[in-house]
Amino acid sequence: MSTVKKPLEIEAPQGRLGVLLVGLGAVSTTFIAGVEAIKRRLAEPIGSLTQMGTIRLGKRTENRVPLVRDFVPLASINDLVFGAWDIFEEDAYEAALHAGVLERDLVNQLKNELQSVKPMKAVFDQYYVKRLNGTHVKQGANKLELAQQLMEDIESFKRAKGCDRVVMVWCASTEVFMQAGSEHETLESFERAMRENSTVIAPSMIYAYAALKSGVPLFSCRRAASTRLSSRLSERCVKTAS
Repeated sequence: MSTVKKPLEIEAPQGRLGVLLVGLGAVSTTFIAGVEAIKRRLAEPIGSLTQMGTIRLGKRTENRVPLVRDFVPLASINDLVFGAWDIFEEDAYEAALHAGVLERDLVNQLKNELQSVKPMKAVFDQYYVKRLNGTHVKQGANKLELAQQLMEDIESFKRAKGCDRVVMVWCASTEVFMQAGSEHETLESFERAMRENSTVIAPSMIYAYAALKSGVPLFSCRRAASTRLSSRLSERCVKTAS
């Protein structure tokens, strides 16, 4: 029996790419403002490997060094649209001013774009982030129900923005450290733990579950429980789907 894996097929990027951000603080608002500034030619994508980086092909003497964005099938910056969840109701414009990372003049130039990003209610529990609290949070009978609400948010956002694809990026505050346990070993045990509101299921894991069940890739900008466990959960979701 052959064990050779089939090569991964990467589809060409078509249409709008939705970027759903968990947390609308300094990291997320700077990301959104930077992209919108580049779209309006108010800034250059300095530091972006995909937009300004190059890749060498062949020998050095051949002088073949195309831009990464011209060599790899990537979505255009102009196709990116943003959405977010946060425990505070303020939109991306207000959040950017509050964060104080960007110059106020630039933030004001992007006011319309930033104001259009209004956060959805977040899944949050202060048990996992002691020094933070907010009131713009989801309510549900259990953690599985909260995950289902996130999945509904994903579908609603995709329809409202006319997105062909969606990715999720974790930009929320770092949660307390948690060890993987038996609840994380199988999809069935994970879902059972969510139904029982087990404390071993952190909000980051609920977002990871919602993303993977929705067929949405998940990335993390911070150290979170979902970073260590989402790959394991992804494998369980794929096995169940197949």
